[in-house]
Amino acid sequence: MGSNKMMMHHWQERFTGRSQRGFTLAEVLASILITGAFTVAAFQALIVAAAFQADAKKFSEASNWIQEDLENIKIVAYDLCQTRYVQRQLDQPVLAGNNTITLGFIPNGSPDYAESQPPAGCPFTSATDGLRVGDDLLIGSDAQTNKIASISGNTVTLTQNINSNRSVGARVFARCRAGTQNGGFGAYLQDLLPNLNSSGSKLIVNQTYTMTRTATIRNVAPFEILEVNYRVQNANNNVIAQLSTEVVPNAFFRCP
Repeated sequence: MGSNKMMMHHWQERFTGRSQRGFTLAEVLASILITGAFTVAAFQALIVAAAFQADAKKFSEASNWIQEDLENIKIVAYDLCQTRYVQRQLDQPVLAGNNTITLGFIPNGSPDYAESQPPAGCPFTSATDGLRVGDDLLIGSDAQTNKIASISGNTVTLTQNINSNRSVGARVFARCRAGTQNGGFGAYLQDLLPNLNSSGSKLIVNQTYTMTRTATIRNVAPFEILEVNYRVQNANNNVIAQLSTEVVPNAFFRCP
């Protein structure tokens, strides 16, 4: 028991002495280093978090910018008044070897009269309204590609001769069976694309970015798909958002 009391008394003296002396210089320096390390780590974490937050904001604004422009394209693609589906008939017979046809409207009472009419609010003025040079025409059951070379009134001149006789009333469809990339609905929509919004440049998180849009007709018949690619990048070509998508004019789905 005496020995235990002496050890307890000796430990109390050492503890009392340390309490009275305070911390050593080494202990103070160690605590400063530890505190500093935690402070630096916390500061770095804040910097990283701020950087991630800025990048997320850039991506969000750039994505919204792309989506706004894509919606403008979809409005055109879905509007039958703009990307027109044309169904007419031959008003005069055509003999094989000729390349000129005269078009007329499908008369009321015909089985396909309703589907040949444009949607409400999209009136046509002539039988060739909605056609354009470069369109591919499907004439009756003719297997060849018939491309428009010129249009004058209700008369259409093709780039090559028709290979079989066609009678009055034979149906004529525009862009439904394109034989080349510039003869179908994809090319028609490509020509109607609206200008890029914000003139292609925009200030995002205090930095100027540009958006580029590339529209390509997919090289697969009947060439109705328009592939649209977007990139948003800064002057150093650092890309913060990009998108690849496809758009098909709604009029294509009315083709026979």
